[in-house]
Amino acid sequence: MASEQLMTWEDIVHLPEKEMPELIDGRPYLRPPTTARHGFLHGELPVALRLCDPKLALVWWVLAEPDVRITPHRIVRPDLAGWRKDRQPELTDDWPIDLRPDWVCEIASPRSSHYDRGLKSKVYREAGIPWYWLADPQERTLEVLELDGDTWRYHGAYTDGDVLALPPFDAAVLTMSELFGPLPKGWPGT
Repeated sequence: MASEQLMTWEDIVHLPEKEMPELIDGRPYLRPPTTARHGFLHGELPVALRLCDPKLALVWWVLAEPDVRITPHRIVRPDLAGWRKDRQPELTDDWPIDLRPDWVCEIASPRSSHYDRGLKSKVYREAGIPWYWLADPQERTLEVLELDGDTWRYHGAYTDGDVLALPPFDAAVLTMSELFGPLPKGWPGT
């Protein structure tokens, strides 16, 4: 019985962007289509961080959907990722990016939540990414996890009504209600 060939960047780079999978342990994982609330939060979160902390751009590079090569057989595309400029002084056009991020944020959808909370969380933990945010626009929650040794330490889940600074962006005070946008019809309190 022949052993399974593990895929690398060279196996997927030629594919159209919409068909390009993430690779976890050499196996392809296609990301499901996103919802409108996912797209809203995807655009709103980096803007909110910059508006709340004008100095953020002096300290961080925050990118949407960068391809990050963690190992030859682990290539991920977080919804958002950030690098401290003291580790990555210049923004490069390297593709994929080979330097692990200092922060990642996944925006969960009903079709991706199990993947983001399970396999992807494990990959980020094993890569040594210090901060992991998991935003859920359906539940209107933002969970913050910090790497503590080889496990995630849970900081908490934040939602409507919460106004606070979240690590690692301690100077950016976020208003959760504004971050998630207007309450959908039928939501309690609407």
